[in-house]
Amino acid sequence: MKDQKLPVIISIPHGGTQVPKKVQGIFQLGEQEVLRDGDTWTREIFDFKEKVLELVETQVPRVVLDLNRGIDDLPPENFDGVVKTKSVFLNPVWEDPQGLEEVYRNHLIEKYYKPYYQKISDALNNPAIKLGVDCHSMLPENPFDKTAEKRPMFCISNRGGKRGELLKEPLSASTELILFFKESLEREFGKGSVKMNDPFTGGFITRYFGMKKGVPWIQLEVNRSMYLPSKGEITPSPEKKHRDIVQELNRKILKAIKGLTL
Repeated sequence: MKDQKLPVIISIPHGGTQVPKKVQGIFQLGEQEVLRDGDTWTREIFDFKEKVLELVETQVPRVVLDLNRGIDDLPPENFDGVVKTKSVFLNPVWEDPQGLEEVYRNHLIEKYYKPYYQKISDALNNPAIKLGVDCHSMLPENPFDKTAEKRPMFCISNRGGKRGELLKEPLSASTELILFFKESLEREFGKGSVKMNDPFTGGFITRYFGMKKGVPWIQLEVNRSMYLPSKGEITPSPEKKHRDIVQELNRKILKAIKGLTL
């Protein structure tokens, strides 16, 4: 008898590695910077397709189109918005340093951004869904502040404070639920391995979908130092020597999600 699927929707918005053909001619970055900028290998870490009711992912890299930003979050006000002018390493993304022309930007939004959000919206129509998890990876250190303390193994976020409490905006998931998730992850990865809303409080996806149709959303960040080589070239998907580490992360994170009472 097959296991019943978990009542969860998984979103993996930053795991893409393929630059769309439409913009390849004006794209400035090499493959390695694309892979280091994005959440490389998260599609494998969070590959729960056979275990959850819904999973939404993309092939497009974060540095080309950031699906965890608002559709009107644009340069010059924000170089790190939905369509970026610079990578996380502050290198120009496009031929024009001012950013991507509107015609190309609109193409990316219509072809990739809006369908991604529509897939999540459609999935939330399933009354069996009880939780959304927006899945990411994070750099071991703040790239813009070398004095900041090193980041934890995991950061889970609900738009609240460091105890999961309500602050200035509505929570995307209850304090009780995010505390349960912290405990469940720490059973797998050890006491102190998880921080809440530190260094991230959650992105646009958790804010936009949080508690829509009564479904809570949690953003989950895994530290890249746990699986991704810090030096040398990396590949778009894990090579054999890294596959066991990625599969073990996959197994333990899935077990932590299963540990929740939904």
